[in-house]
Amino acid sequence: MKYLIYTAALLLTTASLTAQEIKLKDDVVYSSDKPAFSFAKKSLNNELYVYKLNTKEEVLNMIVDNNNTESKVDDGKKIVFAKQNTTIQSKTFRNRKWDFLIALLLEEKVIDLKGDINLDNLKRFKAKYDDNDVSKTMR
Repeated sequence: MKYLIYTAALLLTTASLTAQEIKLKDDVVYSSDKPAFSFAKKSLNNELYVYKLNTKEEVLNMIVDNNNTESKVDDGKKIVFAKQNTTIQSKTFRNRKWDFLIALLLEEKVIDLKGDINLDNLKRFKAKYDDNDVSKTMR
């Protein structure tokens, strides 16, 4: 049941993301054709590091999490905010591309185009999407 709710919320969010067009090209993240961030892909494109534009100051990194199994059923993605000591792990994002996740973070106002992170919105985003959130697993 909770996955149905997550899927519905994700679909509703997806419909509202059309205004924020994100493209990853030549190690630059473009938002509506304007450079916003730098990025680097690592580990056979299973990791994406996002930096403030033209710097190596890390904003976040995203990792494909296969849980060390061959089955894709339990796969997901992790979004790591190292400076804020926050990790969001979600199976909901398993089939989503990096540009979608960046657009979602911008739409939810977790990050802005300068690379600044809003801690209140980050906490809300974590509560909304993190599969390891203790409050969601307690009954």
